[in-house]
Amino acid sequence: MTTQTRKAREVAEREELLIDLAIEIIEQHGFAQLTMDKLTARSEYSKGTVYNHFSSKEDLWCALCARGLRIQRSMFGKLAQFQGNSREAILALSFGYELFTLCYPTLTMVSLRVMSPAVFEKASPARIKVLSETEDEMVQMLKGMIEVAMDKGELSRRYQDNLYQITFAIWAMSFGSVTIMRNSTPAPCLERIDHDSAVLTNASIVLDGLQWQPYSWEFDYHASWQRIAKEMFADELAQLSQRS
Repeated sequence: MTTQTRKAREVAEREELLIDLAIEIIEQHGFAQLTMDKLTARSEYSKGTVYNHFSSKEDLWCALCARGLRIQRSMFGKLAQFQGNSREAILALSFGYELFTLCYPTLTMVSLRVMSPAVFEKASPARIKVLSETEDEMVQMLKGMIEVAMDKGELSRRYQDNLYQITFAIWAMSFGSVTIMRNSTPAPCLERIDHDSAVLTNASIVLDGLQWQPYSWEFDYHASWQRIAKEMFADELAQLSQRS
């Protein structure tokens, strides 16, 4: 059992190393240059060993995406200790996602590529299963936050039968806001908004529309945004500052 455990650990460590090398290739040469041959050449392993880990380039992309989701899950795990109302907790999640895209731009870019159906057609079933399970953990966490809001009376129970729709709306707001701002070419609309507060503003519009209390005009959520940065994500902000 000890030998099997050690071997499994070695395999996992090797896979993480290969993922590190894949990220290096993307950052140095661009996403299109990430191929299985280039990954093999960059590593100290044979092509057979690399293919034992990743059945295809698309399988490798899914592995990169899964790493990004694990990092997000770790960041969002801090929300359990956050002291505030349920709406502030949603803002903390949005703040965390925007911060993730700034700290891990390559993994963010990979997540956009992986959304293509063509990727899932070529990735291994085992890899897709891991990715789907990790994504579902994130969905369930957000769904749980919505249920807490209903229990507190801060969100109406008339949405009880549409929890996944509300979950999707909030995820789409956070993901869409950040993705468009970070990856789009300049557009008239983007030129007319305050990028520093865009995610907070968009969250306020969506949450006010859901009649999620306290409303934006009843509570200082700008102060909440600053408190979230200080209390929840100081380490990540320090890391981002050092990289800058």
